[in-house]
Amino acid sequence: MTQCTTNIHKYKRNERFAERFRSGVSLHSHTMHSKEHLGRLPGYISKVPVASYIIEREIGRLHLYSGRNVDFRKFYWTPPLSAREAYDLERRQIEKELGLRALVSLTDHDNIEAGLHLRMVGRTAHVPFSVEWSAPFEETVFHFGVHNLPAASAKQWMAEFASYTTNPDQKRLRALLYDLNAEPNVLVVLNHPYWDAESVGPEQHKSSLAEFLEKYGPLVHALELNGMRSRNENRELLKLAQELNLPVVSGGDRHGCEPNAVLNATSAVTFEEFVSEIREERRSDIVTMPQFFEPLQLRLLEGAWDALCDAPGEFGRAHWMTRVFIEDRHGEMQPLSQFNGTRFERVVDQFRWVMALLASPQLRPALRMAFLGNEEGGI
Repeated sequence: MTQCTTNIHKYKRNERFAERFRSGVSLHSHTMHSKEHLGRLPGYISKVPVASYIIEREIGRLHLYSGRNVDFRKFYWTPPLSAREAYDLERRQIEKELGLRALVSLTDHDNIEAGLHLRMVGRTAHVPFSVEWSAPFEETVFHFGVHNLPAASAKQWMAEFASYTTNPDQKRLRALLYDLNAEPNVLVVLNHPYWDAESVGPEQHKSSLAEFLEKYGPLVHALELNGMRSRNENRELLKLAQELNLPVVSGGDRHGCEPNAVLNATSAVTFEEFVSEIREERRSDIVTMPQFFEPLQLRLLEGAWDALCDAPGEFGRAHWMTRVFIEDRHGEMQPLSQFNGTRFERVVDQFRWVMALLASPQLRPALRMAFLGNEEGGI
């Protein structure tokens, strides 16, 4: 097997990327079509030192952590940007900062609506059909970035993924991964493999990861260096990729309005050529953008504010209350804007007030200094 090569370049403003590369690639970012469940919100809050203290005081620990009055697991929010807004955000960064043509692959959770919408417009008709597929495995769930599904069979692939997610079976998983490998222009990336999204415990998750890689590792084309995970986790990821002789690709994992913090640079002109570069030539050039080196906790806080503040908002979604969904008395999910005056709205509104304060430009320098002490050095 060809030895893989992953090069990581730290962005420098005066570097002439166009002398070495032809395109910049943005992988793994989310749009209004992703459902982000709020069940993980209390856990995230507890890890942000200043925010957790203020929010616990304002909202109350019982509201946040016990689910006695508000069960966050029943609710979800959707990211603020439409497919077009997300595509343009990523395109502008690549063109302005790298001086390269942009190849953008949007990967919402378990749907390809972003690609379907963009394909209807002439200037974005070339975008790939891509998805972040949530695939249960043993007690945990792995997330696969499946990029550039064939247009003619993309909806059929989504039905197959949904069927497996609903009724997991390892024989079926192997068959799906084999069939994806048979598609020469498809790229399968194991996203943030060390993230224990289901909270099964780090040891159990790592044990499942080891078993998955032993059984199916050769059917994965690359691992992801994630722009929204910790430096320690990304360092561990790079070691794993070296042990497995797998390329590492970028994955910004953008949910808000900050463009992806990590990108790929490539000599490819089309997304299909980029896929070949990773799958066949087994080489990857990653560019870490300036925001990657900002404190992660500060970026997470600002991303949370992006979710709760008014946004550019196509399709009548500018106001934050149109992007948070709760269950009505008939069991149907409705936007929070339909529930003015409810207890849940008051709790979220308190949380929103605190986040607005913490994300304000006046507090950013102080929070940046406070969070810098929690960073773990370079990757």
